[in-house]
Amino acid sequence: MNALLDAQISERIGDFHLDVSLKLGREIGVLFGPSGSGKSITLRCLAGLRNVRSGRIALSGYVLLDSGAGICEPPHRRKMGLLFQDLALFPHLTALENVLFGCERTKKGRAASIAREWLARVRLESLENRYPSQLSGGQRQRVALARALANEPEMLMLDEPFSALDGPLRRNLRRELRKLHAETGVPILYVTHQVEDICALGDKVFFIEKGKLTGSNRISDLIRGKGRVDLWKMMGWGNVFQGDVRFCNEGFPSFHWASGDLALKDVSGPGPAIAFVRPDRVRFLDPRMPVDSELSRNTFSGKVEEVLLDGGALRLHVRTPRGHWQIEQRETGSHSEIFRPGEEVHFAIPPGAIELIFLEEMKGEENLGSSIVEVRA
Repeated sequence: MNALLDAQISERIGDFHLDVSLKLGREIGVLFGPSGSGKSITLRCLAGLRNVRSGRIALSGYVLLDSGAGICEPPHRRKMGLLFQDLALFPHLTALENVLFGCERTKKGRAASIAREWLARVRLESLENRYPSQLSGGQRQRVALARALANEPEMLMLDEPFSALDGPLRRNLRRELRKLHAETGVPILYVTHQVEDICALGDKVFFIEKGKLTGSNRISDLIRGKGRVDLWKMMGWGNVFQGDVRFCNEGFPSFHWASGDLALKDVSGPGPAIAFVRPDRVRFLDPRMPVDSELSRNTFSGKVEEVLLDGGALRLHVRTPRGHWQIEQRETGSHSEIFRPGEEVHFAIPPGAIELIFLEEMKGEENLGSSIVEVRA
């Protein structure tokens, strides 16, 4: 597939160095990595909201940035839509007026009809006169998406826009975004640190850590290819295990792998799966305190092998009898003094924090390139 976006960016912000190269066709790319890895900064550099020290960005054959040639198009001329996590809707404007604001490339006589058309495409035509405060979280997301697309961008970038929404609503919005992508053909670059977004939304994933791309893969390779766990571990972040989902005699579901098992929330059925647990979803336990019943089947004890302080996060690598675990905590301070290599720690995995990728279901899905895969937590 020919690349519509061809970008090389090198930028330094204090001690942080961003150095990434991206090629994306008419597809959905997912930029995946832990907090502080450089995902949001990458989008801002692409959109022209940050001055890039060195690099080159071309979109649909048009050069937007070439530091060597002195070319640097301003944001409004880059034809890139950018949707932030906080949406940035104008609170004093109605849904229709917010979308109208995005119609700056449309002739004035047609702007209102175009705005209404986009509200209809996101199923909000009956709410055009409501203000953002009168809309639900999902409805505000749709207004922001309609505003971004109404400006006829040649590329759409989304910075974790669905992260604050609950699971069912997030899945519905992902489906709608895929549908809009199929209708418009606009390439999308989607920032996330949630593994379910990779399979359920993307065609291609870029792994980023500490400002550098550590690899990229087609989603089909991650799901169907040989050595799946090795491919997932390319991201260098997260706890990944390959095993299968089972039901015990009492009917409770659990995930079994070579070194142990984990209690799960409700799942529809058994089968081979990959389990993923984000390091920042792991909970430390105080051995002097009783353990919550929900966590009691998923408790671990192990020795700290390595402690890293990176970007305001405390990252631990812990060896247990049931495998190696990565744990990440945002609160440093006293934690950095308590956790030292060689010391014993106690932690638990909330059942709701275990994301499952069912391998047999993936094989049966059609049109994987259009990202219809669902991942269940």
